[in-house]
Amino acid sequence: MKRVLVAVLYGAMFLASAGLGAYLAVAWLVEKTPEVEVPDLRGLALGEALDRLQGTGLDLEVRDFDYSDTVPENHVILQRPRPGARVKAGRGVGVILSRGPERHPVPDLRGLALEDARIRLEELGLKAAVEVRIRRGPEGTVVAQGIEPGRTLPRGAQVPLVVSRGPRPVRWRMPRLAGLALAEALDRIDRMGLRVGRIEEVELLDPTQAGRIVAQDPLPGFPAEAGAAVALTVAGTAPAVGFSRALYLFHAVPPGFGKARVQLIWRSGGRTWTVWDDWVPRGRVVRVAVPAGLADRAELRVDGRVVQTAAAADLGP
Repeated sequence: MKRVLVAVLYGAMFLASAGLGAYLAVAWLVEKTPEVEVPDLRGLALGEALDRLQGTGLDLEVRDFDYSDTVPENHVILQRPRPGARVKAGRGVGVILSRGPERHPVPDLRGLALEDARIRLEELGLKAAVEVRIRRGPEGTVVAQGIEPGRTLPRGAQVPLVVSRGPRPVRWRMPRLAGLALAEALDRIDRMGLRVGRIEEVELLDPTQAGRIVAQDPLPGFPAEAGAAVALTVAGTAPAVGFSRALYLFHAVPPGFGKARVQLIWRSGGRTWTVWDDWVPRGRVVRVAVPAGLADRAELRVDGRVVQTAAAADLGP
């Protein structure tokens, strides 16, 4: 038994001596291995990098690939150790090669809503560029695209889109609504696919006009697209006036922005009076009555222009 233990002990000592000797031998070899300077491989093609390392005692190791907008495909983006470092000959130089610019296939966007198409492209790193809007198909949908589906583009590239403005709107020529009862006018507006914007009431001296349309916007004959708003002016109940013979003046102030200056001028016996001078919203109907005994002639002016006149002589005896 003692002989076996002695043999094992001697064997262990031998192995330890052999291991130590091998370590010392390797250390001696490493110590004697010359140092070399790592060359700059960045931007070189793979074959050029191999040629650059020839004669240096260094090996090339491709460790990864990555996209690059500046480094061509299969060229070195990064390296480790860094250029100029001094290392022992026989060591490997790890490099990351370029895949070239990141590219993505263009999806088929036709028939999608514009916002959905934008989201699809942004998920791929692409951008939507609305080039043209035409009247074909539902409003806001992509009708066509400038780059065919499946083609690859670099990240950030734009995809031209043709987007629909919706079908061509139906246009009507406004009929004359003056004289119609309010209910009849509303029914006609509804059947034309229009809508009522506002309804104003004015007091007239003619009781037969009460409840009837006296003005409208848009004016008769003007175009109006389906869904457009129509403003109406309706005659209200006429107040008591206390006279039977009068000069009546009626004018619909053209629609527009701001207000119009409206003046009522009386002329009698060679004298002239401005009996009314006020600013009236455009689109409003102005209707006045002047007792015939108070004036020989009456003028209605809008923004300084005479738009209607009436003379007592026209009333007869």
